[in-house]
Amino acid sequence: MRSRVTEQLHQILDQSLKARVTRAKSLGPESASSSTFVVPTGFSPHDYAVFLLHVAAEIEHGLLIQYLFAAYSLGGPQVPEKERPKVVRWQTILLGIAREEMGHLITVQNLLKLIGGPLNLERDDFPWDLPFYPFPFALEPLSAKLIARYVCIESPDVWPDHWAAQQKEITKLAFPEGSDGFNRVGLIYGNLKTLLGDKTLMPDSSFHADTLSYQASFDEWGRGYAGGARGAATPGAATPDVLIHTAYSRKTALDALDAIAEQGEAADAISQENDLSHFERFMELYQEFSAESGSSRLCRPVISNPRVVGDADAVPNTTYIAHPPSRHWAELLNLRYRMLLTYLSHTFRISGKTGRAEGMVRGAVLNRAFGEMYNLRAIANILVTLPAIDAATVARAAPTFELPYTLTLPYLERDVWGLHLDLLKASGDLIAGVQGTAGTDADAFLASLMAIDANAAKTFQSALNGCFTPAPGGMS
Repeated sequence: MRSRVTEQLHQILDQSLKARVTRAKSLGPESASSSTFVVPTGFSPHDYAVFLLHVAAEIEHGLLIQYLFAAYSLGGPQVPEKERPKVVRWQTILLGIAREEMGHLITVQNLLKLIGGPLNLERDDFPWDLPFYPFPFALEPLSAKLIARYVCIESPDVWPDHWAAQQKEITKLAFPEGSDGFNRVGLIYGNLKTLLGDKTLMPDSSFHADTLSYQASFDEWGRGYAGGARGAATPGAATPDVLIHTAYSRKTALDALDAIAEQGEAADAISQENDLSHFERFMELYQEFSAESGSSRLCRPVISNPRVVGDADAVPNTTYIAHPPSRHWAELLNLRYRMLLTYLSHTFRISGKTGRAEGMVRGAVLNRAFGEMYNLRAIANILVTLPAIDAATVARAAPTFELPYTLTLPYLERDVWGLHLDLLKASGDLIAGVQGTAGTDADAFLASLMAIDANAAKTFQSALNGCFTPAPGGMS
């Protein structure tokens, strides 16, 4: 699958670059203000907008997972007592930024809904290097080099004066092969703003306001995140909101793109003290982390690019989790990750404003999506304490976040509910296999998970039978 994406991206970038150079040479001063956006061959402007939004979604999804992995790699019993509050604060910063990337991912799905494109919850997988993507996808424990990469890809076009002197040093650390080894995240949004803002390429009829009730809203997804309520650098401090923008017109679509770009890149001239961009928070994290002597002791000895799907040597540059109990926990994480993406995708097929019954259905699926976020965090925190290869080695396992064979939902609604039930059944089988392998706290979590799943199964079965009834006690 990735090969066809790679070839398409290479072709598009090559065509776009050649066309822009030709166009720039032919433009006189009098025509400099005219549109210079080039739509590659094989695309209409609308189809190209869908394609760029698909790329943006994959970038946001990939960054979300990489930031989560880096956060879970921090900590462990080897961290000196006096260093632990600082490590917890760093982890909280990373988790906060990851949540904001989730908001960006959801907003991009809203924009796809707005212009009539199919949703995309895919992402890059393992160390592939694709054009447009910031850098090859990799799951690695936190390091100064990794933070430097995050700084570079989230950076604005012009670094603020007080950090400009460090730009060359940070870029060289992040990408020793050369500064051409990465793309800034903001580039894709710049292209999208130009395309969506051009009425000759994207007429007003391209934007469908009647999709608004199917889009995800901050009222649904942002609860508990307003004012930086989660992800703050210190207790009581504020960080930017999780941005989830709905859109019903060209202007609201452009506003959404601006908000995403600003939250990622904005320099201090725009940001407020408690509203720091991803770039600014990563810069501050880089300053602190790189100043630590022996900073590696602040991370768990987790493996990079962990994997359980396929044979041990099936994918180069990955590490197979060979310890059987750990492997089963990773399989459970992969499955619950699939469940989260399935619930998320399903919510975009259910209107939030067509009546009480359908609103209850949408709410039930949303509740499950929220629940899976916490389940994934709990399982990830268990995995990083378990052996990766065998009990005699120091290497620890890590969250795998491997994508399933498909993220496409069945065509008929009844079959979507059947899929939810299938995934719950598969999860129950995996839970039975990991009980008693990671301690009493893990077993308590599994017991709670099974009880929640039992309620969810009743709700899904009633929906499948065509008589939706939430299970007693809800599903959250």
